[in-house]
Amino acid sequence: MDALTRIGWIGFIAFALAVSGCGGGGGGGDTGGGTQQSGAVVGPAGGTVVGPNGAKVVIPAGALATDITINIEQIASSTAALPAGFSVSGQMFAFTPHGTTFAVPVTMTLPFNPGLVPAGTTPQFFKTNAQFQWEQITNATFGTDTASAQVTSFSDGA
Repeated sequence: MDALTRIGWIGFIAFALAVSGCGGGGGGGDTGGGTQQSGAVVGPAGGTVVGPNGAKVVIPAGALATDITINIEQIASSTAALPAGFSVSGQMFAFTPHGTTFAVPVTMTLPFNPGLVPAGTTPQFFKTNAQFQWEQITNATFGTDTASAQVTSFSDGA
């Protein structure tokens, strides 16, 4: 996939362990490009799509008006620059299709390894917005091996 297509195709939802100074779905598979991807059709009744390494999205009933194929792909890096002073210490995932909005919030869950959080920093959950800029999702919760947050849209690469 060429870079221009990838920029337009990937709306990143990333579990970014942002480092600041102040302390049911389908099975995955290798897509041949060094990434893992899975997907499933979800409609008005809702459903869960499970992606690579435990990434998933739970879509409640009424969140979608029609059936669409939801995909989750583990990606190696983002083409969107992270905010100054931040770095990614966890895995990144693209949730598509881009531009998908939900009538009620959906819950995204990503793998989390607290051992990757540098001392003196706080883990944060980031995703890109429609302007392809990173934004923090402030309602995120961090467990022993997952991070979850509610969102009302998938990213939309410009």
